[in-house]
Amino acid sequence: MQLNRRALALGAPMALFAPGGKGKADPLSDAMVQSHPKPDSILEVGILKAEKHGDAGVPILFIPGLAGGPWIWTDMIRRLAPTHAVYVLTLSGFDGRATTTPPIIDKAVADIARLISGNGLKKPLLVGHSLGGFIGLRLAIEHSALVGGLVTVEGFPVFPPLVEMSAEARRTAAEGLAKQFSPSMEGEAFRASLEMFFAARMNDPVQAREIAAHAARSDPAAIVQYIMEMLPADLRPELGKISVPFLSIVALNSYLNGRSEAETRAFYAGLLSNAPHVSILLIRNARHFAMIDQPEVVGAAIEGFVDGLQLSNS
Repeated sequence: MQLNRRALALGAPMALFAPGGKGKADPLSDAMVQSHPKPDSILEVGILKAEKHGDAGVPILFIPGLAGGPWIWTDMIRRLAPTHAVYVLTLSGFDGRATTTPPIIDKAVADIARLISGNGLKKPLLVGHSLGGFIGLRLAIEHSALVGGLVTVEGFPVFPPLVEMSAEARRTAAEGLAKQFSPSMEGEAFRASLEMFFAARMNDPVQAREIAAHAARSDPAAIVQYIMEMLPADLRPELGKISVPFLSIVALNSYLNGRSEAETRAFYAGLLSNAPHVSILLIRNARHFAMIDQPEVVGAAIEGFVDGLQLSNS
């Protein structure tokens, strides 16, 4: 199955970002703040912040997507922290954190490896959404000895709408998306564009608005930098280096919305064919933020996967 270049305009999660500046969360998001569990402790490692919840079982590290904060994983924390040591990361430039100089993804990968080794985390499970899934793939490829397993939620080795393009064409596409950002636009405009972004990529518009209010605390310059580093990349040739169990969670109503389950599975099986230990789970009635749209299904999948890791390591 092929995705043509028109899919970039139709399906790319970054395409609805508009230029902007940092915003502030509004009162609508108070419910989200109040429902987010209070961490047991907070760690700072390089450019990363990590909330720690719980202290048992296989450690689990959650890595957010673009403009995401720990609140994006609230349902997963509530489900998994009673039985696992859960570390929820915030990346540089997101959720009010300062933006570092490039290469920003390289630094994130190195600092997550430092977080694992420096805190004695034994073979943690990495769970990453979108950009966070891409970072998780990098870690599993480059630091396989530190990792016990990998779950990606709508995170892929190459951006699906650009899969048929050359590296040069992917870079050109990334530059086109980056040009949508301008410091001259006010924070409210940035937040409005984020509301459009999230509303197009999750089922509940109220949740989308709440999350956008928090996401607007992120720095648009950081978003641009992550785009410029991730979109031109293609990790497919390196997937054979992933030596750990790997679950790819795919939302049916996301990049291939309208395709049959068989077509969607075939496309992603091809995309991930170089990974020796991969399994693919399709999530119905979910868009790009599958863990928001179907928290019970995604939570059960992660829980079952990490339980399998625990059994295999016992």
